[in-house]
Amino acid sequence: MNLVSLALQFLGPAILSKMAGSLGINSTLAQKAVMAVVPAILSGILGKSAQPGGAQILSDLLGKQDSGMLGKLGDMIGGPQQKTVVDQGTSALGSLLGNSAMGSLAGAIGKYAGLGEGPSKSLIGMLAPVVLGQLGQQQKSAGLDAGGLAKMLMGQKENISAAMPADFAKLLGGSGLMDSITTGTTSSTAPARATPTQTSSSSSASSVRPAPATSSSWLPWALALGAAGLLWYSIFGGQRPTIVAMPPAQKIMVGSTDVGGQMAGVFDVVRTSLAGVRDADSAKAALPRLQDAVAQVGKINTMAGQLPPDAKKAVAGYLGQSIPTISPLIDSVLKIPGVSTLLKPVLDQIMGPLAALSKA
Repeated sequence: MNLVSLALQFLGPAILSKMAGSLGINSTLAQKAVMAVVPAILSGILGKSAQPGGAQILSDLLGKQDSGMLGKLGDMIGGPQQKTVVDQGTSALGSLLGNSAMGSLAGAIGKYAGLGEGPSKSLIGMLAPVVLGQLGQQQKSAGLDAGGLAKMLMGQKENISAAMPADFAKLLGGSGLMDSITTGTTSSTAPARATPTQTSSSSSASSVRPAPATSSSWLPWALALGAAGLLWYSIFGGQRPTIVAMPPAQKIMVGSTDVGGQMAGVFDVVRTSLAGVRDADSAKAALPRLQDAVAQVGKINTMAGQLPPDAKKAVAGYLGQSIPTISPLIDSVLKIPGVSTLLKPVLDQIMGPLAALSKA
């Protein structure tokens, strides 16, 4: 189970498109912002849960959330109830993380994705019920109390860290939102840091016997971080899989159906689904959306056969640009241990027919 992946998979093309439209921004910017905000919110929640009494505060907050909000969210965004969604989401996160952290998050996303202050705050408010809703569902399904909830969140630390864009993380420096994934521990029982006396100049340090427990406490974390870094490098060549910017969709009509928009929707499903894949479990979670895309490709294939020659050339041109753009993401994800056997068959069913259309 990967909380980042669950949230991103919920935020499919239809909801993202509504969010972008309601904020007056293009879908590419909205997607870039969403990919940064979701792990940032989870990082802040993880940090809160590790504070004394924080897990109980979080558990109480989740218990007050509207359990049906996730099912209604798509209809509420872009409609008269959108302000209610934004206000309630902002209020819930503000009470949990603090208004200062919320301000830092909005400012950082504004710089990172090029959004204005208003759209940044509204987007965070829209994403809050998604993250809290998914977290609440996991707590309820597993029957977790506050302590179990905190433990579950701690188990998500690597997933959250892996999903966080490095450039965005820098913008959040000093906000406190990154502390949970950039320090060895976030709890109040963390090993004490070395005192100034222990870290003074080498001339005085030679006369002081180091405290074994404190001086070696960094070693397990250093080894773990080094191993994680080597693993990421061996899998991705030093790069994390990320959302890619696809060529703009072309409007290619078959009757009243926009085939170009349909193709763009398929690529949106593939790239957002794969961006959340980190292991076999998250690959399994991505399968349902990818299988839906297979059915969509079948419909596209049928409609493409009804196009006149000029339109077929337009389809081939769009696919000729889009397939090479998304292929590196597919290749990198399939290198993750245990993922290829799960995802390659369904990805072949998506990309194979599209590759054939690109040569028409």
